[in-house]
Amino acid sequence: MEEKYITTTSSDEISLTELVQKIKAFVAYLKTKWVSFFITGIIGGVLGLGYYYMQSPKYTATCTFILEEKSAGAGGLAGLASQFGFDIGGGASSLFAGDNLLEIIPSKNIVEKVLLSKVDSSGQQTLADLFLEFTKLKKAWANNERLANISFEKMPMEGRMSLVQDSVLNVIYSAVVKSYLSVDWVRKKASLIRVSVTSKNERFSKYLTERVIEQSKKLYIDLKTGTSQANVNRLQRRADSLYALLNNKSYQVAESQVLNVNPAMKSALVATEISARDKAVLGTIYAEVVKNLETSKILLSQQMPVMQLLDKSEFPLVLSKSSIRGSIFFGVIIIWIIYFIYTVSKYSLIKLKMNDFFKK
Repeated sequence: MEEKYITTTSSDEISLTELVQKIKAFVAYLKTKWVSFFITGIIGGVLGLGYYYMQSPKYTATCTFILEEKSAGAGGLAGLASQFGFDIGGGASSLFAGDNLLEIIPSKNIVEKVLLSKVDSSGQQTLADLFLEFTKLKKAWANNERLANISFEKMPMEGRMSLVQDSVLNVIYSAVVKSYLSVDWVRKKASLIRVSVTSKNERFSKYLTERVIEQSKKLYIDLKTGTSQANVNRLQRRADSLYALLNNKSYQVAESQVLNVNPAMKSALVATEISARDKAVLGTIYAEVVKNLETSKILLSQQMPVMQLLDKSEFPLVLSKSSIRGSIFFGVIIIWIIYFIYTVSKYSLIKLKMNDFFKK
């Protein structure tokens, strides 16, 4: 037992010694390659510098906004409105809560509407056309008969597109959501949301960011206040109609009055009395409708959400491009790693050939 133990320990010590010797030999071999490492470092630096000048510039536009809910404060007024038979809505109160908003902002409904908007009021070019231009997709499709003349500047009918336009717009939407548009929380508890777009075109980045937020705001307000706004519009139409009837009835009362009526013909006053009574009834109904209308307007203002834009990017946008020092450093490190792997492989091959030679 003792002899086996001693033999095993001696064998382990020899293996460890050989390992240390091999490491020292490899380090000594690396020292002989310092000139090669120096040259490869210079090559890596030149490659990194070339990458810096060859990389495409990208512009990043960022907008941050805060979302504020107001539906909770309308409970008392909602009860008051229900007494008059009006529904103030509120069913969408949780639709924009939590992470749902992060999914709604980049939705197809919102992004495609923004892509079809004009770049500026003086021209006909849309953001979708601008995307095809700076991504050179339109140039790549030059030999395709169906796609060579694709354009979204002039639509056949409002809201109607051809099959080719619809397909191309879907391709643009998928690319924008996947590689260009980013939506995330700045502070989830504070409802601070950041929307950013990074692309090779400065105008596309800025306009897409701002218009996506604006379109989301419109959708949000429509969903939150749609029912309340419908009630206000209905009451407003009723109030306007009653007001017109009340004015007409006032003229009828004035026209039906008989001067110097014969006391023996009192029936001549009946028309005047009926007109005056109808006017009084219309006045009472009109007063109630106006009161309900003002109540609904208060409810609507209480329910109106707030999407306040806190900050946005201005021209010129921030250029997203790696620094020249970082590019050179990255190039040197990558080349050194590649050359180190090559050196280890070459050293192992040399040792293997030497071992085979001595065995023979």
